[in-house]
Amino acid sequence: MGIGDRAYMRDRSAPREPLSATAWVVGLLVGFFILNLIQESAHADFLGWMTLDESHLRPWQWLTHALLHEGFWHLLGNCLILWWTGATVEQEHGSATFLKVLFGGVLLGALTWFLTGLGGPHDSALVGISAGVYALMLVALLDKLDHQITLLLFFFLPVTLKVRWLLLITALFTLLGWGFSELPARHDWPSWKAAWRDGIAHSAHLGGLLFGWCAWRTLNRTNWAPSYAQVQEPMPTEAPSPAFESPTEENSPARPLTSAQARAELDTLLDKISAGGFGSLTAGEKRRLEELSARLR
Repeated sequence: MGIGDRAYMRDRSAPREPLSATAWVVGLLVGFFILNLIQESAHADFLGWMTLDESHLRPWQWLTHALLHEGFWHLLGNCLILWWTGATVEQEHGSATFLKVLFGGVLLGALTWFLTGLGGPHDSALVGISAGVYALMLVALLDKLDHQITLLLFFFLPVTLKVRWLLLITALFTLLGWGFSELPARHDWPSWKAAWRDGIAHSAHLGGLLFGWCAWRTLNRTNWAPSYAQVQEPMPTEAPSPAFESPTEENSPARPLTSAQARAELDTLLDKISAGGFGSLTAGEKRRLEELSARLR
């Protein structure tokens, strides 16, 4: 048998991985943005049926409004956060969970926006996937509160801060915008007027944050991903011992770990490696390290 007949020579190209659900959603948003540009250039209105309009509500609009955006910067901001946090949720919990969180955030955001305008003049419309993006952001980041991230403000000014501060600032801005800008701007109240008008649907963002928080709490108890659709035990409250002991095959729990539990156990093993080197791990701990790494990859 010649060298060209060997298995490793016959197939040298790595199999192509399918596009992730995150990539498909981003591509869909860009595609509809291009269609909207064509619509505006042609002075037509073939996408108007997708907008969530207070004066002409249709059942499909509760979802289709998320596919449209008000300008390039609106689309870019949503797509950047979606690509970052959506990919994290999809890798940790699966594509099905990613889609459930995204659509759930969009729906609750639209409902919160609609309820905010009840009693008003009913002349507002909603577009954008921001509510779903906010929901994904909470699911992706709530268990990483002490992680450091660097943001590029105005795309050139780097700012490094902890995740907890990013989420607190986002939630505070959303609440202030809802109470002092959007809510009074959509009503004719004599005693409560808008402090500023920014045209942002803060109520939809608020609904997305609420759904994301509920989804994160649910995922800590039951993982929606098909591979781990079992009720999980709560994480033990005991801190790791100074010896960095970790469960081996003999004493590992019978039920699958949640993603948060797996990350905590992996961090314990990594701390032990940092303190004493890779050789300080036992054979069982090395096998456990490989299992956890594969699980969270």
